[in-house]
Amino acid sequence: MVTAKIEINDESVEAQLGERLLAVARRNTSHIGFFCDGNGLCTMCECKILSGADQLNEPTDIEQVWLTDARMADGYRLGCQAALRGVGPIQVLTRAEEMRRQLDAVLNPPAGTTAISNVRPLLSTIAAVNWQHIGRWPANLIHAIKRLGFVAVLLPTTDDKLMAADTIRITRRLLAKNDSCLPAAPAKKTDLPD
Repeated sequence: MVTAKIEINDESVEAQLGERLLAVARRNTSHIGFFCDGNGLCTMCECKILSGADQLNEPTDIEQVWLTDARMADGYRLGCQAALRGVGPIQVLTRAEEMRRQLDAVLNPPAGTTAISNVRPLLSTIAAVNWQHIGRWPANLIHAIKRLGFVAVLLPTTDDKLMAADTIRITRRLLAKNDSCLPAAPAKKTDLPD
């Protein structure tokens, strides 16, 4: 079996040829959004391909329906549609992680920045994501209904238990990773004898 090393959210993980980025991210508890079981319906698994786009399949018709030309030109793909076709290096930043980092920069501004200056990138991402849904309406919904059927569009998750388990695993990992960034608890005051 041929494996490739890819980097998702600054962490190196192994993947197999033909495997989709969403499956790789979920298996490795990478911070990624998902809801529709990889059917290309929710777009929560959107990722920015920072490098190695040539190691992935061409954008699918599903991506072309949901993602704007501008988003695709900026390197965005749906993790449930982007599959490995080569073993060269690939660097990916998931939309969920990108937005978490942008929010963190607002709440905890890095040196030399302010919360106000860091709001713009977060709002820009939120606007772009919403525009790709609203701006593509109703063609995106009609395409999804034709491809998946009306019931699948209304109830996109086929394995609620797996989705919940993966969500819990990813959340626990994020919380554990971020614990080291939290300030230490203040020392308790004790009554010391004089």
